Parts: sequence; C-alpha cells; structure tokens
Amino acid sequence: MNISDLGKKYKLDGKVDVWKCHNNWILTHDAITKIAHMENIKLSRVDSIFQSETSCRFLITMVKEDKDGNVIDSITSVGEADTNNSFLSYLGCIAEKRGIDRCVLKLINAY
Repeated sequence: MNISDLGKKYKLDGKVDVWKCHNNWILTHDAITKIAHMENIKLSRVDSIFQSETSCRFLITMVKEDKDGNVIDSITSVGEADTNNSFLSYLGCIAEKRGIDRCVLKLINAY
C-alpha cells in the first residue's frame, strides 16, 4: 500500500498527517493513531527489553479487534530510541511511540 492509497483510505490530510524525510513519505504519529482507531487496533502489552541513560528498547504488542472486541490479529515489534537516533531526551516515550507505529503499520500491511 503506498502513501496515496493510505491517504485516501484513512482520509489523511497531506499537510498535517505526512512529512517527507530523505525523499520518503513518513506518517506522523497522530496519523497512525487515527488509523489505529479506525481499524480498532489497541495496545496490548509493553515489555522493557533494555533501558539506560542513552538507550531504550521496548517490545510492543498490539491487537486488532473486530466490532465485538474479539482479537482477530496481533503483532509484536520492537520500539527503540537512543541518543544516536533521537535528539529528544525522553527516550522511553520515543521508543514506545516507534514500536506502536511499527505495529499499527504491520497490522494494516503497510510496513
């Protein structure tokens, strides 16, 4: 699924929901949150893999539910952040966000 298809399917605003980085289109975390809500994707579990003052790794599990709340799919992925790939000081929050975003994109076959 390309960025145009995602934009149409999930009614994303090209001015606020996407940005370009190194010639690649990137969805914002807010856009991915919209998609998760529309697809009934929820955070199931967060496990710490590693944390230090300069690095943070989480194992994130997300589930996709049907309209009755039954789990129809799940995925687990790593969310990571360290001082080499983030200029922000709250690495745990960045790692969690990255893991959630990866899981949502994988659950909609757009990763």
